[in-house]
Amino acid sequence: MCSMMSIKLTYGNRIRIGWYSSQNISKFWKISMIIYLLVNR
Repeated sequence: MCSMMSIKLTYGNRIRIGWYSSQNISKFWKISMIIYLLVNR
């Protein structure tokens, strides 16, 4: 029971971390693309 709960919690945290990191990566890519376009104008 306890091990099952810990596995569930770690899995949920991993999904959450992955979602946050993907959001941050997309933001970073948008910003870098804008900078790239401004520099090479």
